[in-house]
Amino acid sequence: MRYRVAIVLLFALLAGCGGQAGKSFPVFFQPYSSALDAQGLATVQAAAAYANAHTLMPVAIAGDATRPDSGDFDTLRQQRVAVVKDALVQAGLGAAGIDVWGTGMAFPTGDPSQVQQRVVINVGL
Repeated sequence: MRYRVAIVLLFALLAGCGGQAGKSFPVFFQPYSSALDAQGLATVQAAAAYANAHTLMPVAIAGDATRPDSGDFDTLRQQRVAVVKDALVQAGLGAAGIDVWGTGMAFPTGDPSQVQQRVVINVGL
């Protein structure tokens, strides 16, 4: 009987360990800019609050971009990722705990004709 109770308790404990799914926070920038606007800063702060509430979840940043008409989009994308990482650190996350993923080209969420670029903060994904 004790053995059965122990197994039931073990399964109940393991079921509760599944945790919550992660969450993505897309931060949009104005074309050819690496400055965070008010909306971008609010998104970064929301991501930091979520990450601080879920300290066991990994935090990663990925920069996506549509190719601009001119200029070096790789450098701009790297600057944007650095700006977002710095803002996360200022919001209380440890820099060593933030991974920066390889970046690739992708259209922002929504209308693909937009030339805006984004950086995505992934918490637990």
